[in-house]
Amino acid sequence: MTQTTDPRSFDRFALDYDRFVSLLPGQNTAWLRGLAPAGGRALDAGCGSGHAVEALAGSFEEVIGLDLSRPLIEIARAGRARPNVRYVVKDLLDLEDEEGFDLVYSHTMFHHLDDYRGGLEHVKGLVRPGGTVALIDNVCDQYPTPPRKAYTWPALWNFPGEICRVGLRDAWFQLRFWHSRPWLAHLLSDRYLSREQFRELYGSVFPGARFDDLGFALAMAWTAPPGERDGARTRDTA
Repeated sequence: MTQTTDPRSFDRFALDYDRFVSLLPGQNTAWLRGLAPAGGRALDAGCGSGHAVEALAGSFEEVIGLDLSRPLIEIARAGRARPNVRYVVKDLLDLEDEEGFDLVYSHTMFHHLDDYRGGLEHVKGLVRPGGTVALIDNVCDQYPTPPRKAYTWPALWNFPGEICRVGLRDAWFQLRFWHSRPWLAHLLSDRYLSREQFRELYGSVFPGARFDDLGFALAMAWTAPPGERDGARTRDTA
């Protein structure tokens, strides 16, 4: 199956997805800003069109935004470029970096990986001693894949409020996006952990981590202990 027909791919609706995320100011960065991260180097794994990268650019000397979707990376490069930002089209598990990062961040990306634990262990090896791993992913306690109505019904219920918040034109766009075939196909290809599974898996890879319940997702923050880094890797982010 090619990337453009894979329902997990964002390539088919990259522009609409960027507009959709732009209408949700702070939703994918509010928790991260609460951690007050700052330092030398940061990585946003699964950066999409660069919203969180843009937010991190003011607090870090260098920020790398990584994503598999070339169309999303092209949008990021065109609209959210900064002198200290580099966008890379690459699979997270193929990323190798000998310098390490003071922050490794990811928002609702890990459930897309075929090897969930392997992805967690990989990012643990990318963080510098004393650095932070900050990860958010969707969770669902009732079923691994929520049904279509779990997305379409709330979109309808919230429509009047969204008109007040963003105006009729953008609210109508949001409603249509929630009901669009490519977006729903993507959502219905997802498989989420339950809250209990999330805490168990993440806690086994990141002992002593902090967990925050964000409603639709769980968030984890973990500080790497001082000392030698967990498996240095040769830098390869070009």
